[in-house]
Amino acid sequence: MSDVFISYSRRDQEKVTQLARAIEAEGYSVWWDKELPPHLSYGDVITDKIAAAKAAIVVWSPEAAKSEWVRAEADMARNQKKLVQTALGDVMPPLPFNQIQYANIADWQGEPDHPGWSKVKVSLAELCGGTAAHATAPHSATPAPAAAPAASHSAPQKPSQAPLFAGIAIAMLALAAAGWFILGSGKQLPAEQLASAGAPAASADAGLVIPAETVEILPQSSTRLLTQAEVAALSQTELRFARNEIFARNGRIFRSPELKAHFARFSWYRPISFEVTLSDIEQQNVALLKAAEDRL
Repeated sequence: MSDVFISYSRRDQEKVTQLARAIEAEGYSVWWDKELPPHLSYGDVITDKIAAAKAAIVVWSPEAAKSEWVRAEADMARNQKKLVQTALGDVMPPLPFNQIQYANIADWQGEPDHPGWSKVKVSLAELCGGTAAHATAPHSATPAPAAAPAASHSAPQKPSQAPLFAGIAIAMLALAAAGWFILGSGKQLPAEQLASAGAPAASADAGLVIPAETVEILPQSSTRLLTQAEVAALSQTELRFARNEIFARNGRIFRSPELKAHFARFSWYRPISFEVTLSDIEQQNVALLKAAEDRL
């Protein structure tokens, strides 16, 4: 019995081979039709293999979406509550599978921390009962602290923690001052000043400062019209992220590595397409933010 069954189009065999090897490296056994015995009925073997597997991964592509076999295999896996959906490129799974979340692995080249591959590992760990010890959720929570060593009967007296608390208080004041300056003036501090204040480092690609917290800059920009005052208070970097928050809520797949990395940290972000449809309010807010961004 295999842990994982893979359904795909033959045109995507190269990518599926990479996927199968990565799954095996995680500690799971894999079956795909490359291993189909020549003396057995294709339909009977597929039915048995999906039923026996703990998880069934479907690799959607334009060719796979047209394949009756892939759709039938996906339907069988969905009915057995073991379906894990992936996609290659700008493709939407066909009905009714477009109602189920999927992981985009189009640009995955085997990186262990790729957002799409990380989602696959999480699903496999849940469906297969955690067979792979190192299958982890993307952007995993802070690891638990290491257990403290057992106290010795002759341990020396614990030193005062007053200096530590004083240092923490000073650091918090410095961060608060830096945040007030950035938000109050609408301008960025130089990279070296940001670093000294404990702010996130600037991107090497475009000199942009990516916010460290997974908090939306303008959380209501999809439900109401923004004001000039709200927009004027933002820096150029904040304007860019705020503008793309609107696209991210609608499931846009970003080509920019910075935007990909930023929005992958939000639990609500579900990339589904390179082209998305915005409401009238969202379109007006995008135009307002873009105009302000261009002025800086």
